[in-house]
Amino acid sequence: MTERMMGSLAGDLGEKLGRSYETLIGHITGLTIAVAGLGIVASAFVDLLRGGPDVIALTIIGLVATLAGFVLWRFTTLPRQIRILDVFITVTMAWSVLAVVGALPYVITGWIPAFDDALFESISGFTTTGATVLRPIEGTGPGVLFWRSVTQWMGGMGVIVLVVAVLPTVGSGGMSLLEAEAPGPTGERLTPRVRHTARRLWAVYVGFTVVLALAYIVAGMSLYDGVAHSFTTVSTGGFSPYNSSLGHFDSAAIEWICIVAMFIAGSSFTLLYRMIRGRPGPMLRSKEFQLYTAVVLGAAAVLFAVNDAAGSIADRIRGALFTTLTIVSTTGYATDDFGAWSQAAQAVIIILLPIGAMAGSTAGGVKMIRILAIASYTHREALRQLHPRLVRPVRVGGGIVPDAVANKIVGFLVLALATFGGGALLIALTGPDLITSFSAAATAFGNVGPGLGDVGPTNDFLELPRFARWVTMGQMLLGRLEIYPVILALSVVTLRRRHTKLRLES
Repeated sequence: MTERMMGSLAGDLGEKLGRSYETLIGHITGLTIAVAGLGIVASAFVDLLRGGPDVIALTIIGLVATLAGFVLWRFTTLPRQIRILDVFITVTMAWSVLAVVGALPYVITGWIPAFDDALFESISGFTTTGATVLRPIEGTGPGVLFWRSVTQWMGGMGVIVLVVAVLPTVGSGGMSLLEAEAPGPTGERLTPRVRHTARRLWAVYVGFTVVLALAYIVAGMSLYDGVAHSFTTVSTGGFSPYNSSLGHFDSAAIEWICIVAMFIAGSSFTLLYRMIRGRPGPMLRSKEFQLYTAVVLGAAAVLFAVNDAAGSIADRIRGALFTTLTIVSTTGYATDDFGAWSQAAQAVIIILLPIGAMAGSTAGGVKMIRILAIASYTHREALRQLHPRLVRPVRVGGGIVPDAVANKIVGFLVLALATFGGGALLIALTGPDLITSFSAAATAFGNVGPGLGDVGPTNDFLELPRFARWVTMGQMLLGRLEIYPVILALSVVTLRRRHTKLRLES
């Protein structure tokens, strides 16, 4: 009898282990964790090559994360029907779990002992913000520093997009997931199948990374520095293995290469793909690209005119372009302490902090396309005050923006303003001055990195009280995921909890 019972239990266990459960959250989150684990293993290998102290710890963390993620992915499948609400919950959950996994190398190796600070560094990395609490940077193990760069490279186009690219059974739900995570208010398909689109975007992304790494090395960086900085430039992240960021190299050639790279990284990757395929027309005709170029050149000219920094004209031009692009592209590198510049120059920087670059790029911020759309929307509404029966569509370039999309953009800007203002107020209540509070909120939500005041290029976010750092963590996630997925996910979870509570009480 006992043998029969044992045999039955073994059979049931085998059947359960061989079963795949339909869950979008588990399937995507599992593969996301596995990808992060592989990144940690790669960082352990770098630590080994450079004689670092964290090889064993990073290897164990990486292998455990890879195995756990693979098991979760292997024993789950995508549902036959994917609802948009489930997509938003999945995106929010995947990024949140990814941030926790990404914090483990900092805590376990001891370089950032406090878990909330390690979580800050991880969120800043995956959201490509570039704000840091790591102190001192140059004394940290090479493997952990490389992991910082990897988090930004993985977060640049989004780990979710990578997951979509390698899943062969995404189906119609894939585009919903890509649109929920990918930057910008709208997504432009390169190919009819989202998997092919994501793969081509990643081909551009990887190719850009390789070319930039080689350029950095030719300009004088070591192999390690070239790869690490190419990861954080292409992703517009801005992490550097050095306390003085890119200013450590004191090289005009490296800075010019970075200027060009930041401009490219702030451009639409779909339009870049077409340009690579010999079709530069869509990029050059794009009103968003034209506005992006005009903002960069115009802001650089103003900074050059109002900044009273010493140096030759060539150095000042390079400095103005570098600072403008590091802010507009939301990269966040520093070659100079712009917090010590004139008040007029700092005012320009504050204006640039939340703007961002082009939709479909790796940059954060509001994006140029939204600015164009809201300008057309505002113009139409102003005309309607004079002509109430006026029928006039919102236009961006030669295209018509549907009213539903225009309303979403207006709603996003209202939420963005509320998020920024509320965050700045909460930070100010913890003690920092207004310049620090407002720039910290703007740079966190815009995924830029350094701000002004106590969070300027020569400081870090350890200058903020602990509660203020939690506020900026939330703003970094809201900025990267563009608010809606997080709010909808939290709303659904809250409603489900209330429904469950009511059922239990009844």
